Formats: sequence, structure tokens, C-alpha cells
Amino acid sequence: MKITLLGSLSVNFFKSSKLSKLSDIDELSKKLDLFMTKRSYDNLVEEISVEIICSEPEMDSFYPIFRPKYVSEKHKTIHSVLDVHLYKILMFNLKVDYESFYHSDKEEGLRIIAQAILKSLETLKYPVKLKKFDKPGFYNDMKTFFINEGLVDKNS
Repeated sequence: MKITLLGSLSVNFFKSSKLSKLSDIDELSKKLDLFMTKRSYDNLVEEISVEIICSEPEMDSFYPIFRPKYVSEKHKTIHSVLDVHLYKILMFNLKVDYESFYHSDKEEGLRIIAQAILKSLETLKYPVKLKKFDKPGFYNDMKTFFINEGLVDKNS
């Protein structure tokens, strides 16, 4: 299975020296994807995309949290230039605390992301079509990855 973490950061990250946060998220995403390569939780899901949102509280309306979405297959061309193909993908997003994440160093920032993902997975309402999705297995594998990376404690 493929998994991708996408950073969706407010404009303040781009105005400051905090743009490296996107690189940190991308680096974590690549490691997580490698860890999850041979795992499967449902034959209907081949990819999971997690959007990590961080914005100032006054900008929250520009970064809404959506219900998790499953797409079995969809082709779309954007402005006659970009061809997008979604296939067996589960997508969801979550928010991390702006002040904590913005002012964190790399290690603490990744720890904030790991904790936010695990907290989100505890209450995530999966789409009805994914009744057989192995939620506990997915959660446990994500937690194991974050423990191995030193981002969460074993007992948390």
C-alpha cells in the first residue's frame, strides 16, 4: 500500500524561514511509505493520502476539515493541462496546532504530526464502502512506525 503525507501550511510559513516544515513532512512521508509498502488493510484501498493542515486560527475557514473520502477510480483533467487519476484511494485531512507546530524544531514538529495522526485515526469515521478496512491493524502499524522513529512513546 502507498501512503502520502501532504503539508498544507498557511502563508506565514512561506514568509518566514519555516518553509523547511514542508521538507520535513515530505521526508517523513517517504519513510512512512517505505514502511507501509508491503502492508494491506483492505483490497479496496491501494493508497492513503493524509493532508496535514496548519494555519493561524483566524485562517481556519480557508482550511476546512473534510469527512474522509474514498475514490475507487476517477479521471480528471484540470485546465487541459494536468491529468489526474485517482484509483482506490482513501483521503482525509487533519489539523495541527499552529503555535506549537510553527515554533517547533524539526524533531518536535514531527512529534506533533505523529501524535495528531494517531489521535485522528482513533476517531476517524471511515467511508461506509470500507467496512472491511482493518482499522486496528492500520492504527497499530502507524503507531509502530512512529515508535520506531522515536516520535511517540510505546505507552502512549
